[in-house]
Amino acid sequence: MPFQATAVANEFLTIAKAEGEDLTPMKVQKLVYFAHGWFLALTGQPLISDRIQAWQYGPVIPSLYQAFREYGNTPIGTPAFAPAQIGGRYTWSVPTLESTCPNREEISRARQVIKKVWDLYKGYTSIRLSNATHAPDGPWAQVYKEGVRSIPIPDEKIKAYFQGLASVARK
Repeated sequence: MPFQATAVANEFLTIAKAEGEDLTPMKVQKLVYFAHGWFLALTGQPLISDRIQAWQYGPVIPSLYQAFREYGNTPIGTPAFAPAQIGGRYTWSVPTLESTCPNREEISRARQVIKKVWDLYKGYTSIRLSNATHAPDGPWAQVYKEGVRSIPIPDEKIKAYFQGLASVARK
């Protein structure tokens, strides 16, 4: 069962905070994208339920853009919130992996990949992560059209790209 992108973003924010690191909206966007890609490559299943789109500056998850856009290029100060229905009433809650998936095994597997992605990419700047998403043979480059926003990037393209990265890494 895929997770809400905001829950995965909040997981990265929690890990970063525990290590005394700040995350900007762009870095969170790219970390969630990389986590989704690696999860697809390793498990064959999507990590997030949100669609990823090709925007001018790379892959974007619109729900994360909306959740964190007020921060611009400054550190994110609060976790993402999402609407939740509790007892027939709508309210706002902080999505977590546990609140979006009841399966402990899936949560554990997701956390392992998220932590591994964090360990691999935490030292990268937002710009370096963004540049990596613009690889000429990458999913974004395959679908992006100048001046057109909101083009979906199919999970199949993301999966194939990250499987290719994994096969190169094994050599």
